[in-house]
Amino acid sequence: LETAGQLQNTLIVYTSDQGLAMGSHGLLGKQNQYEHTSRVPLIFAGPGVPLGAQKDALCYLRDLFPTFCDAAGIPVPDTVQGQSLLPVIRGEKDGVRDEIFGYFTDTQRMISDGRWKLIVYPQVRRVQLFDEKEDPEEMHDLSAESKQSERRAAMLARLKSWLQGQGDPLAEQL
Repeated sequence: LETAGQLQNTLIVYTSDQGLAMGSHGLLGKQNQYEHTSRVPLIFAGPGVPLGAQKDALCYLRDLFPTFCDAAGIPVPDTVQGQSLLPVIRGEKDGVRDEIFGYFTDTQRMISDGRWKLIVYPQVRRVQLFDEKEDPEEMHDLSAESKQSERRAAMLARLKSWLQGQGDPLAEQL
C-alpha cells in the first residue's frame, strides 16, 4: 500500500470469527452467548481513524459493509441491515446502537445494552442477567435478585419484541 501510494487512502480492518470457550464457564466451543465467546476483535486503522482510540460502541460484524460504503462515499443498499460505524470511529458519535441481540440454534437468545446482558435458554426456561460493568467475567447471575426484577422484565420484553420482529418462533416461549 505504501509503495503503491495508497496507504493514506486505505481503511484497514482487523477482525475474526467469535471466540472459543476453552473451559470458561465449564464450556468448550462456540455454543454460548457469554462475552468470551460472542465478542470479536475489531480494529480499524487508516485515514480519519484516531491512533490508539478505543470505543465501547455496540456493533455487529454486519456493520462493516455499510462502514466500508460510507468510507468509500457510495450508497448503502436498502436491503443492508448494518449501520455505518464511521461516525463512531471518527469520534462524532458514541454509538449507533442502543442494544445488540444474539442467538445460538434454538437453545439461546441474548440482549445486551453494553452494561447489562440477559441470556435466555427457552427450552429449559432459564434466564441469566449480568452486570457487565461490575462483573465482566459474567460469574454472578443477578436474574433472581428482587432488585433486578424490573430490569429483567424490561430486557425480556425488548428481547421478545425484537425476536417477534425477526419472525423467531421462540419469541412466544419467553
